[in-house]
Amino acid sequence: MKKQKVLFVVEAMGGGVRRHIVDLINWLDKEKFEIMLLYGEKRADDSFKYSITNLSKIATLKKSSYLVREIDIKADIKAIKETKQVIKEFKPDIIHCHSSKAGVIGRYAAKRLGVKKIYYTPHAYSFQKNNFSRKKRLLFIKIERWLSKHATTMTFNVSNGEKNEALRNNIDSFDKFKVIYNGISDYNKNDSYSIKSELGLDEDCLIVGVTSRLDSQKEPFVFVKIAKMVIEKIPNTHFVYVGDGPLFNEIKKYVFDNDIDKNVHLLGFSNDVQSIVKDFDLFLFTSLNESMPYCLIESLCAGVPIAATKVMGNDEVVIPGLNGELFEASNIQKGCETVCNMLYNKDKYSYQKIRSDFMNRFLIDKMINAIQGVYLDNY
Repeated sequence: MKKQKVLFVVEAMGGGVRRHIVDLINWLDKEKFEIMLLYGEKRADDSFKYSITNLSKIATLKKSSYLVREIDIKADIKAIKETKQVIKEFKPDIIHCHSSKAGVIGRYAAKRLGVKKIYYTPHAYSFQKNNFSRKKRLLFIKIERWLSKHATTMTFNVSNGEKNEALRNNIDSFDKFKVIYNGISDYNKNDSYSIKSELGLDEDCLIVGVTSRLDSQKEPFVFVKIAKMVIEKIPNTHFVYVGDGPLFNEIKKYVFDNDIDKNVHLLGFSNDVQSIVKDFDLFLFTSLNESMPYCLIESLCAGVPIAATKVMGNDEVVIPGLNGELFEASNIQKGCETVCNMLYNKDKYSYQKIRSDFMNRFLIDKMINAIQGVYLDNY
């Protein structure tokens, strides 16, 4: 069988989008697909840069300085021209665009050149974000409608909540959307690394942690404020934040100013979050909005229960009473109560049941098989 040529067009090669793309490149059947990636170099994170050498062995990578997050008419026109040139040279059978900006550039270019199979994964629609004005969100909705109806074979939504947002805003008909959850490989390993030993902590202390960027969307100030309240009630609790971001120094200052630096540990970026997460007693996620967060799936993979904000994406991972609990976003008091109740009732959340839930819903094989099935028209 002739290999299908797949072109991924991605602007933001960081965070969950980067994880998703890297997994697709690594896991798609190389006997069936030849892969090229066109990506924006300005938002490529350290993890992606670290993986470029290995990815280049199994896919063709092409970076772009024109694929940028901001609306920049000159850069956007150049990005469309560049994408069209890549399409002409690579001659893809399939184009799969990821995130809103690349979704506009890639789908428009593909439509203009008559590509037959055009797929799109929003990873949260731009019109869902609260930092845009109502006028701008309405413009984004109109753009998404036109592109979906005229330049999209199918949209892959990473959560039912995301799909429902598309339908509620009349982006397109029901059959143009397919929900495919993010998936990861099962890394349940018993390595010798111990976060308690690394930080010099007593073995009987409790660890509440998160792996996330320190930016406004993730609300790290809510995390450390909850930490402060919980430490007052349960003094042997330690909070671990794995990740970097623009708010790192502000959070660090808050921690020292409030004299909780002995119990709150800011570890910065790590290439091996799995080894750290397995030592958590509880995963605390305070995000304002999500599509389908990988960090929560990693927590389930490690058998660690979750306390998370009740927002889209989180509420499809967390099943209250089984693998965690939900509380209102930005509500520090409720967050503290949820964390304390879960720590006091640790035995309620079975490691085996959490792991079983992960295996049933979030294995990478399910994600890859579902996407390959659509690519090959086997759905």
